[in-house]
Order: sequence, then C-alpha cells, then structure tokens
Amino acid sequence: MYKLDHIVFGAYTLEEGTEFVENILQANLSDIGYHKDMGTHNRVIRISDQVYLEVVAIDPQIRNLKNKKWFNLDNPKLQYKLKKSPQIISYVIENNDLKIPKYYDPFFDASRDNYRWQFAMPTCKKNILQSEIVESGIIPSLISWKSEKPIYQMKKNQFELISFEISFSKTQKYFNNILRSFGEIENVSVSSTIQENSSNFKLKLRDNLRNIVVSL
Repeated sequence: MYKLDHIVFGAYTLEEGTEFVENILQANLSDIGYHKDMGTHNRVIRISDQVYLEVVAIDPQIRNLKNKKWFNLDNPKLQYKLKKSPQIISYVIENNDLKIPKYYDPFFDASRDNYRWQFAMPTCKKNILQSEIVESGIIPSLISWKSEKPIYQMKKNQFELISFEISFSKTQKYFNNILRSFGEIENVSVSSTIQENSSNFKLKLRDNLRNIVVSL
C-alpha cells in the first residue's frame, strides 16, 4: 500500500493561497519555504500524524529556469484556474523503493532548507498517459525522503484528516482504471462522478478545537 505524504493546494500567488486556507482553517500556516531549483515557494500545515497540506505557488523572484515546475504549475490553463481561485491541484505519495512505474519521468533530487528528497512526476512523454490526466493532477507525484520528513518538525494542532476524495466526471471515467492500477493508497478514496469542470479533489478535516468539519 502506498502512503499519502501530502496534499498540494495550488495558488496564483502564495499570499492568496495562504489567506484562503488560513481563513477556512482559522489557523496559521508555516513560514515560507523556497524551492530554488523549481522556482516555487510554499507554506505548510500538519493535518494528521503523517500527512500535511502544502500551499504552493510560483515564486516571482525566480525567473528563467529551464526546469519544468512540479504539479503542472507552469501550465497556462492551470494558472488561469488558480487566478480565479486557489484549489487542491494534486497530491504526493511515498515510494521509498525508487522503482519507477511506467507513468513517470525519472526521479530527480530536490531540496528545501535542510530537507532533501527525490521526486518523480507523471508524464505523457511515454505515450501511456494522455496529457489530460497528467494535467488534472489525479495521478500522484512520488516522493522518497532522503532526510527527516518535515512533518516531524511541524507543530501539532487540532486537525484530523477525515478523508481525501478523488472524483471523476463522466468523460474522465477511464482515469479511474489508471488510478486503480496503483492499488490502495492510504487515506485516499475514489467517489462517484461529478459534474464536468468541477474539482476532482475534496479534503475533509475535523477541527477538534471548534468541533466542526472543514472542507477544502
């Protein structure tokens, strides 16, 4: 079984994403972290003992990088959607044996502050996946930590992960077959179909301080 490492919440700017998530959660995100090789920056918050939420955006201070940005952030279609509203755009699962499934580009080294990891992104270059499913974020990225996981340094809080659901529209039904080829992914479930152009992702958290359920 694969383990869910973190959920990716994309934003047009990090400021917009931070404000959006903090208003819903009524909790502060971390200080800013920088991914200089990828041209992005982020803030994070713990949402269970093993899973965290990452708010990520393109860093406007870093330009002219040749590297493709993770989570499809350099795609104009996604940027158009994020300009309208921040939203969940993908998720990351652990893959510590470094075996590359057929859906992925090779692992590459990445870092943020003192954290180091290897990362693999889904690809349509091998003519196995269509660009539509790669751009949707439904196929998870893979991570193999080479340092301590950052979640162990994140402040414990009142949040408890209830569910992370992935849904498909009628035209995306074949996505389900591809996702099922991964087998079970801990904390990830697949639900019934949704309307076209709706978000494929729904995250539910229990706020034990306010005794309510919050959704993103």
